Amino acid sequence: MSGLDRLLDPSSIAIAGLSSDQSKHGGRVLGHLRRLGYPGEVFGVNPGKPNLDSMEMYERISDLPQPPDLVVCAIPARAVGDIAMDSTGVGGLVVFAGGFGESGRDGRALESDLIEKIRSAGTRMLGPNSGGLIRPSRGLAASFLTCLERPADQVRSGPVGLVTQSGGTGSYLHNLAAARGSGLGVSVSTGNEIDIKLGEAIDAVSSLDEVKVVLAMIETVRDGGVFIDAVRASLDRGKPVVACRIGTGRRGQALMTTHTGAMAVPEAVLEGIFESLDVVMAETPGEAYEVAEMMARVARPAGDRAALVTHSGGIAIHLADLAERRGMSLQQPGPDLSALLDPLLDLGAVNNPLDMGGIIGGPGRFAEVIETFAGSGEYDMVLAVSTAHPPSHSWERVQALIDMDPPVPILHLWMAGDQASESLRVLREAGAPVTEEPRAAIRALAGLGRLATRRPALPTGLFEVFELSTLPAVEGGLASDVAGAVELAELVGYPVVVKVRSPGLAHKTEIGGVVLDLRSPDEVVAACEQVLESAKSKGLTVEGVRVERYRPGLEMIVGVVTDPVFGPVVSIGMGGVLTELLADITFAPAPVDEVGARRMADRLQARPLLDGYRGGPPADVDRLARIVSQVSRALIGAEQREIEINPLVWDGSEWLVVDLLAT
Repeated sequence: MSGLDRLLDPSSIAIAGLSSDQSKHGGRVLGHLRRLGYPGEVFGVNPGKPNLDSMEMYERISDLPQPPDLVVCAIPARAVGDIAMDSTGVGGLVVFAGGFGESGRDGRALESDLIEKIRSAGTRMLGPNSGGLIRPSRGLAASFLTCLERPADQVRSGPVGLVTQSGGTGSYLHNLAAARGSGLGVSVSTGNEIDIKLGEAIDAVSSLDEVKVVLAMIETVRDGGVFIDAVRASLDRGKPVVACRIGTGRRGQALMTTHTGAMAVPEAVLEGIFESLDVVMAETPGEAYEVAEMMARVARPAGDRAALVTHSGGIAIHLADLAERRGMSLQQPGPDLSALLDPLLDLGAVNNPLDMGGIIGGPGRFAEVIETFAGSGEYDMVLAVSTAHPPSHSWERVQALIDMDPPVPILHLWMAGDQASESLRVLREAGAPVTEEPRAAIRALAGLGRLATRRPALPTGLFEVFELSTLPAVEGGLASDVAGAVELAELVGYPVVVKVRSPGLAHKTEIGGVVLDLRSPDEVVAACEQVLESAKSKGLTVEGVRVERYRPGLEMIVGVVTDPVFGPVVSIGMGGVLTELLADITFAPAPVDEVGARRMADRLQARPLLDGYRGGPPADVDRLARIVSQVSRALIGAEQREIEINPLVWDGSEWLVVDLLAT
């Protein structure tokens, strides 16, 4: 059970601002509730007590026989505070009005006052600027959205639950679901989120029995820790989360001095958080709905091995391209399966994706190939791609697909056009997972595969004191003068690196404070004089120079920053002086285990470099993952906001910490 039960399943609703004008928001809500058959009590609240047939009106919320579970505030912004102040014992308020924090100084003052009043009353609030709540299975239509202005039998329940920060987008998705003969199990429009925020809404929606997949339309995340916990809880309930970004909410960033902090912008961090949580991302609201619908109508597969079957070579190539972009590895059929498939093909070749070739083999041949893949034991799910085919084949083809009882999930991509639209309708009415959008089909497959291979997250409190001594570091030491630097160089062995040491200096190369590959005492002396003079010319306090063994190689950056919304966030990327220029870096909520760290590395654009690109020595990626996991558990407190290792160098035989900064 969630903390929002009274809002999502209210036994009584009060409409504040209800009048005799049925075209206003209050009247529309009343009409929607009646048409959808809401079974609970409905009260009208209006100080003027207008005369409404079969509706008893009250001046105040506190005048009602008992506090209602839900109060719909269909009133101007400046009147909401009075309702909130009178709502002791009420389950929650839904506030339609805008004109609060988004509208300038006066609106922010109004919002601040409203927050204090709902806290004083001990009630909850959805909004302001909310599109409301819709839950067809309960006849709940506490919303003014135009998607409700259709025949009541078209406002259906469905397996997808929606949480949206945009009311208009929610209305569009309700219409999209209705048009394809389905519906949304519930929709929650969070609006300005001065109380109930995205994460709490996701948790509440995923707890409902009728919801199998949560679809989130996201502009920004304001409750980072709650959001992370909510997504993980939803996945633990067996309910995937599909998301679409519909805006870039800018938030205040704490001043960061490291490269890691400079690149920890909201967009990059949010993308990394989503990826690490196995949130399935889509590019448009419509695509997101298609992905969610497909994932809601299949059981979770045992693994991530997917087979793709089509009649078109061009479509097979296109799907292979899309799968590669999603990081899917399409395993080729083994010899036993190939032997079974070969007689079923007409000029096609055994492959994955499979192009069956001609379609003259009869309408049942397609389903036979699908069943052969599904029963082979080599694949965990199959995508059946129905491309254009003779209309006379369509009915038998679809009936064979519906009648199958396969041991693995079968998803459908319908690319047959309007000649076979009746068969598409039959598939949908049978509850089959089907889309007409190739990107949605591949995203659904990839998402199911990620869920099948998902591992439990490390506990969020698993942090420890960070000890540099536990990590492999390059040989070196600090010298207070030039003579000491020469002695250190002789001790660690040439070639060496000289770096100036100055409190608070994060990026030494930017002031000429680093000289590489020094091979003699004279070169060390000259380098020391150079870096010391460079630092002093910038007015910096100098503590000495650090002399280290020169160990060139592949350079990475590993760090932890304290994000203002999500808390500790770990990162990994390509390091060195070009870190910010390349901006090839991934983020995840800290801490991560070694598997999570390896997934972060796999998302880097320069990932092939770790495998020994163009003859280079392959790096120990397992050891890298262990280092990232260890750093991700670093204890960050009030006096230590960031930790950055840059670079962490693979010298061909081991990983070495060359430079570390903690601020």
